[in-house]
Amino acid sequence: MTPQIDLAPGTEANGMAMMIADLVRQNLELKPHKCADFESLTGTVAIVAEDAEVALTIRFEHGHAVVHDGIVGIPDVTIRGDSESVLTMSNLPIHPYFNAPVVLPGDREGWAVLRGMLSSLLSRKLRIQGAILHLPLMLRLARVMSVNG
Repeated sequence: MTPQIDLAPGTEANGMAMMIADLVRQNLELKPHKCADFESLTGTVAIVAEDAEVALTIRFEHGHAVVHDGIVGIPDVTIRGDSESVLTMSNLPIHPYFNAPVVLPGDREGWAVLRGMLSSLLSRKLRIQGAILHLPLMLRLARVMSVNG
């Protein structure tokens, strides 16, 4: 099954939506092992970049994703923050053994990304609502969106 990522009508004008759709497409093309996670993704994720005043919704359903401009429906998970904090999530290191965002001692780049994310979360520059209730969705999303791993 080939992963399918579609844009809802009118989404072409949303730069962040286009960027995230392209990021996921490229990750799946360059790292085919991520396709299994993509095909397992089910749920709706809204992403809001408050500084850019832009929002998008991604609806995942077993190997098919539709990216919408704005918040559509009631998302399972909502990620809000400034553009930089939101996009930093794509740099999360994914450990090959644990298949999760894990940073090992000595991984300076991984620790820098993790520190940046934790700092953003603690300062409330980045907020993730629904992550605990939808942990499998968040873990798969992290693996699919990460340019690492």
